[in-house]
Amino acid sequence: MGLWRRIEEKIWTGKVLKEYGPIVEDQQGIARRKVTVLLAEGKRGRRLYIRTSAHAWVSASVQFLDFDRDAALKLKVALDDALTQM
Repeated sequence: MGLWRRIEEKIWTGKVLKEYGPIVEDQQGIARRKVTVLLAEGKRGRRLYIRTSAHAWVSASVQFLDFDRDAALKLKVALDDALTQM
């Protein structure tokens, strides 16, 4: 595990129980973006995280969306509904 992943676990996510891998990887000009889904256990219990990371030559950013069980269930309903209409 790299240094940045250790820092993320200590500060934001807690211990990662399962990483579901990248769900989106793309490139726009010189910038690359990757979206991954994580299940982690930390101070606030088990949570689902959607992690978006982007980097270019001289800059980088990481953003987290976190969901508790109730919010994850609402997200599941929304995704199921959207998939039936796609």
